[in-house]
Amino acid sequence: MTRTNFASIAMLALMASSATLAGAQGTARVAVAPDSKLWIDGTSNLHSWSCQATTMDAAIEFDAAAAAQIAVAPPKALKKVEVKVPVKSLKCNHGGMDGNVYKALKADDSPEISYIMATFEAVPGEAKDSFTLHAVGTLKIAGKENPLKLDVAATRMPDGSVKATGVVPILMTDYGIQPPTAIFGRLKTGNEVKVNFELSVGAKAIAAASGQP
Repeated sequence: MTRTNFASIAMLALMASSATLAGAQGTARVAVAPDSKLWIDGTSNLHSWSCQATTMDAAIEFDAAAAAQIAVAPPKALKKVEVKVPVKSLKCNHGGMDGNVYKALKADDSPEISYIMATFEAVPGEAKDSFTLHAVGTLKIAGKENPLKLDVAATRMPDGSVKATGVVPILMTDYGIQPPTAIFGRLKTGNEVKVNFELSVGAKAIAAASGQP
């Protein structure tokens, strides 16, 4: 397997530079930028591997009134970050590994990998242009959902956009997944993998969500 883009599903491209407001609830939904990505790194008895998602659907929801704050201070009203990746969008660029991964992830029965972060806590004492969020949410793979905790590092870029990065280590067996094999069983992958992501939100999308001109 090779780099896996966990944050770039088909709908993402369509939603990339748009933001919608659900006025009645005061909720802003901002799609992540097209350069967002997600990939999965792992090991095997022969070499390390990485798979990259070629498409994805990812968006951030928060109180519309707090949208402007994301460019000047750690967001205090984040509601949800949702990422969905079609299993068959994962490309590992290593022989027949793609098919083995699809089979291991039960792509025909559970075609999407999804992650929803629902609780956020800003870490105090961060630098002006960067901050860390403790996030709690759920990860669903191969039809099984487990709770998950992770730290998300966010950085305000010079152009006004915000980039969030993180690494999520998981055990495939925790999701009922048998670590895939290749080369007629000679290559056996390790049970632990790391899901890496880089999500960007553009300055224009932030401004639109907060009702700024």
